[in-house]
Amino acid sequence: ITVKGSDKDTVTGAGEGGDNPHKEEPWETALKTTVVDMEVGEFRGHKVSIWDLLHSQYIPEENRKEILELYEAGELTLEQVKTVVSTIVTKAVAARAEQTSPVSGPEAEPTGTEAEPNPLHED
Repeated sequence: ITVKGSDKDTVTGAGEGGDNPHKEEPWETALKTTVVDMEVGEFRGHKVSIWDLLHSQYIPEENRKEILELYEAGELTLEQVKTVVSTIVTKAVAARAEQTSPVSGPEAEPTGTEAEPNPLHED
């Protein structure tokens, strides 16, 4: 008879993993329901929630934590979070594409151009 009583307690404690099952905060819901139309990488042509972008491979964990803390504290608006996250993802995708693509384009031709004037360095 005593086993049933303690059994019930263990189920409650272990089954929920806390005082209450994860209840979404309003700020969390806002991040999950606000979508951005991204035109880079695997997101191209898709509407992606800010939450998914924040938890994508393109946002380092320390950046994600910082953005979430600032947003939760009310120091960043939803619009600012959207802008910051979109910018980070866009830059990260571009940087990754640069690393993986074969060397090409005018910036990638350092050899054989020393004798020619470089229009990028004019004053």
